[in-house]
Amino acid sequence: MKNYLLRKKNGTQLTLSMLLAAMEGITIIFGCYLTLFLKPFRDRWGLSKEETKRSFPGDEFVEEPKSQFTHAIKINASAQQVWPWIAQIGQGRGGFYSYEALEELAGLHIRNADEILPEFQNPQLGDLIPFGQGEAYPLIVCEKDKAMAIGHCRDLDRNEAYDPEVQKSENNFQVSWLWYVEPLDEQHSRFISRNRVTYTSSFKNKLLFGLLAEPVIFAMDRKMCYGIKRRAEATL
Repeated sequence: MKNYLLRKKNGTQLTLSMLLAAMEGITIIFGCYLTLFLKPFRDRWGLSKEETKRSFPGDEFVEEPKSQFTHAIKINASAQQVWPWIAQIGQGRGGFYSYEALEELAGLHIRNADEILPEFQNPQLGDLIPFGQGEAYPLIVCEKDKAMAIGHCRDLDRNEAYDPEVQKSENNFQVSWLWYVEPLDEQHSRFISRNRVTYTSSFKNKLLFGLLAEPVIFAMDRKMCYGIKRRAEATL
């Protein structure tokens, strides 16, 4: 309850525990920059190469990704017990269960809930999931107790969302992000975070969305996986 009240009352206050966690995140990020050759292994953290080749809900939004990761973590809780934490993902909702201090430095003002929030337990296709101030992306997949995914297309020159079916863009970025829980048995499940990206080929885009972004994304997403695991197991 403490984190939820903090998120509601003060969007900028940071606690010592948040700052200490951020130090962990920064260490992981720098470690990833020093080991860029390990990117293929980080891109499938928690999964085998064969498992990442599976088809997942929402893959069709980015059919031929230039960059992709699929991260997974086993959780000692059923899929039904994990789902409520996925259902409330988003800024101003349950958060992203990652490094709040780093998100604050990025101006996102995200606070993570440590409890299930009833008002966010009924997501629907097309709902906008907030990521920061003025940034929200629609749900392209929403299957109760199973999967939720956002999809976003952005014109990089105009810095605004666009619909590729009705508009053209010479410089664009497209992304899908899936949060998926699959049952392993009645008491265990696996949370999977899958991100697929494509973009207009250019040196700048390859550098930004490939080389520079990956260490940060890995650190934040890894923390999210552990954050969902900890919360789901703590409610048993």
